[in-house]
Amino acid sequence: MLGTVRPRSDAFADPSVGPFDRTRPRAFLAVAVAVIGTVGSLGAAHAQSWATAPGLVGTLLLLVAPATLLFLLPRRPALATVVSVAATITFLLLGFPWGPVFLGPVAVLASVMLSGEARRARLIAWSGAALLSGGVAAVAALLISRIRQSPIDDPPTPDEGWSKGPWSYGGPGMAGGDSTWFLTTGSLVASAAWLAVVLLIASGARDRISRRVAARTAARETAAERERTAVASERLRIARELHDVLAHSLSAINVQAGVGLHLLEKNPGQAREALSNIRDTSKEALAEVRVVLGIVRDGTSPSAPGSLPDDARAASVDPGGAAGTPTGWDDVAPLTPTWDLTALHRLADQARADGLDVTVDLAPDVGELPDHVAGVVHRVVQESLTNVRRHARSARHVTLRVTWRDGLEVVVADDGVPPGGTSRPGQPGYGLLGMRERVEGAGGRLTAGPRPDGSGWAVRATLPVARIESPPPSDTPETGETA
Repeated sequence: MLGTVRPRSDAFADPSVGPFDRTRPRAFLAVAVAVIGTVGSLGAAHAQSWATAPGLVGTLLLLVAPATLLFLLPRRPALATVVSVAATITFLLLGFPWGPVFLGPVAVLASVMLSGEARRARLIAWSGAALLSGGVAAVAALLISRIRQSPIDDPPTPDEGWSKGPWSYGGPGMAGGDSTWFLTTGSLVASAAWLAVVLLIASGARDRISRRVAARTAARETAAERERTAVASERLRIARELHDVLAHSLSAINVQAGVGLHLLEKNPGQAREALSNIRDTSKEALAEVRVVLGIVRDGTSPSAPGSLPDDARAASVDPGGAAGTPTGWDDVAPLTPTWDLTALHRLADQARADGLDVTVDLAPDVGELPDHVAGVVHRVVQESLTNVRRHARSARHVTLRVTWRDGLEVVVADDGVPPGGTSRPGQPGYGLLGMRERVEGAGGRLTAGPRPDGSGWAVRATLPVARIESPPPSDTPETGETA
């Protein structure tokens, strides 16, 4: 819609997209894993006497997990999981040190949890965790058997950090001192539990990020929708204003022009009067259109004659004054419509100038109405009289009544033939639709149709307005003196 820009939706609000689908966080994590894993494994080799220091092969295996973070995620999460776990198991089977090597596969599993489609990511991450735990347990069992044989082949000495007895540390028949504490069953179970905690944290973080981003996206979309609704409402209001002004004024101009043409030769005096009515009606229409167009442009409207556009300046020339002298806008109707009883009487006078007999019946206490209610009353009366001139050609008498009855009631009834040809039931024109929208927007109700006795057409609007009681007259005479 014109005047609005649809906000950019955040990708994380989509459950098929995760925060680690972007390259930057995965690249940062990959560098950190590569540095910490390589340096940490070199240090762990000195603490684990039975382990082999990672050389070229070990370093390459340590770099497999960071490489999968960069090149396989998020497109191939299952392959990235299998490759990183296989590289880790191979690293351990070759006798390289335990410890920092696990940072790689854990980072890959957490990244899998934070990328791709949420449900598939969870399935792959938990399956990879089970694969890693099972593989580590199998390697630990093989390594325990190897270490158990080492005291017999090469008895340890106290300087080598072994325990008091070859079979006393870490359980019966186990050697290796403090460097083998992580091979026990309890340590392996604890490591698997910590891996589960990491994946649970990653899953919870993804859900939290998705909810927050979805909330922000929904807020932006709601704001954009409110903006679109406001623009649409303003366009609808401007369309109603233009329709009411133009339809009413052009209808009156059309009738008066027909009268002027008919009486131009027979009665020049009445023809001149019709032309004067056309002039006055067109001036009022120009003034009201100018107000609406000022709202459309920038909320302001020029008042000096020099600021008028050429077409408006030409249209405002007074045919009864000096030739070519523009009258400007100061001598026409006010720029803002006057919503009072005078405006209703002016509408009735315009209808009388078109040959209608208009009876105005206004309750004596309807003069003080709220501005928005007075505007609705004015437009309902204006459009109803316009419809009488346009559609009820046989109408001669119109009754305009504004009274209090279950709220404020506005009735415009005529004695013409109902407009069956131009406004079919179920397909109302813009005028009737605009009246209904105005009345319902003020909380009221509008009905339009043939009169019960079949003698014409009636428009009835009921507005929920409380009756304003006039203050009682004061019994104290005004002397003009103050205490």
